[in-house]
Amino acid sequence: MGTDAARALADAGGLLVTGFGPFPGVADNPSGRFAASVDGARVDGVAVVGRVIPVEWSRAWPAVRAAVEALRPAALLMYGVAVQRQRVEVERLARNVAGRRLDAAGALPPHARLVPDGPAALPTTLPWRDLVGPAVGVSDDAGDYLCNAVTFHAMHALGERLRFCGFVHIPPSPTPGVRAVLVRLAGVMARASV
Repeated sequence: MGTDAARALADAGGLLVTGFGPFPGVADNPSGRFAASVDGARVDGVAVVGRVIPVEWSRAWPAVRAAVEALRPAALLMYGVAVQRQRVEVERLARNVAGRRLDAAGALPPHARLVPDGPAALPTTLPWRDLVGPAVGVSDDAGDYLCNAVTFHAMHALGERLRFCGFVHIPPSPTPGVRAVLVRLAGVMARASV
């Protein structure tokens, strides 16, 4: 989708959906494929823009921030794969920690804390109770890799600017719950704008 069209859609109260690219151990990331597949869609009347984010400590958060700055969406819904998960789970918390794990470029995080003077954890602003269902659960452990890092940064820096901001972990093999979260959030957004 072209930048002007994406901006026009997102400025109309739209939803920015991000997913990640490949990283060590996950050569084909389903979260990135999902984000790319919904780019340009309208769900329940809500414009959706999808972006794939690099799995790199130095580039992931700047890429998310740049997309929010350029598109000015009403909400940010971030997806990432968790190889040990069996179902889709909405993350209720992001922690101010970065694990010493190599990213897709072979780099480690520069610091153990993501925001040196930031709080220990931040809660999601997603309406998680409305998003759970038979194929979607909740989690209070977003890990200590880039999924957690971009979520913490986004909620710390953008939380007041976005109606909703949060993260969803998906299993390596996509399930119906992946799209269900997007559809339910779009429905909440559509009802809130009426």
